[in-house]
Amino acid sequence: MIEGGLEELQPSGMFVGWLRDTAAREPVVLHVRSRGQMVAVAAAGAFRSDLLEAGHGHGHYGFAARSRAALPPGPAAFELFLPAHDEIMPVRLTVPRLAPPQAAAVGDLVRGERTWTVADVMRAPACLGLAAQRASMGTARFVDVTYRFAVRRWPTPAEAQVYCLALDEERLSPEGLLLELLGGRERADLGEALASPWEPAFPYALGDVAEPAPVRRRGAAARRQGLRA
Repeated sequence: MIEGGLEELQPSGMFVGWLRDTAAREPVVLHVRSRGQMVAVAAAGAFRSDLLEAGHGHGHYGFAARSRAALPPGPAAFELFLPAHDEIMPVRLTVPRLAPPQAAAVGDLVRGERTWTVADVMRAPACLGLAAQRASMGTARFVDVTYRFAVRRWPTPAEAQVYCLALDEERLSPEGLLLELLGGRERADLGEALASPWEPAFPYALGDVAEPAPVRRRGAAARRQGLRA
């Protein structure tokens, strides 16, 4: 399913908006068309905190694409063409009086797209679907990759054993594990920036991940018996 759209054309000549394919494992590539001609192209992969807070996945769906054509001011019809989906989304915008094009500053050329931070993820951990991630990959693997994402290392055997047992006994939720690691001193020494979902270092599955089936809770005595077996 495709969400989002083209929101505005700024006086600087930048088309701004967001697009999310809920089943995709990479940013949506888009073309902006005016009267049948492509006037801008972009990949919707920039982080926007407003999308995260509104519940649109992990929030890395923003785009900004500079117009390649001189457009007269006033109401105008545009199209968003999504090549990978062979889909066209009609859009009407008011074109402002565009400023003359200027050379980009050196800082703009070297500055990367903003990604999310520890604070962003701690405010909205549900965006990662961690219960489904754990069900898909298994508890041991889930603990491993959550350590890699949160503190950039693998857990020690003792840490892995403690957290696997806590998750299996339901004394700790998948979100609770991530929040505990992100809120610790070790993470604080690493800074605020986290790996973008589009980076190879991001360990969780993207796109649709099946939710786990409900698990019938066992009593404490049954859990102890299972541990002794």
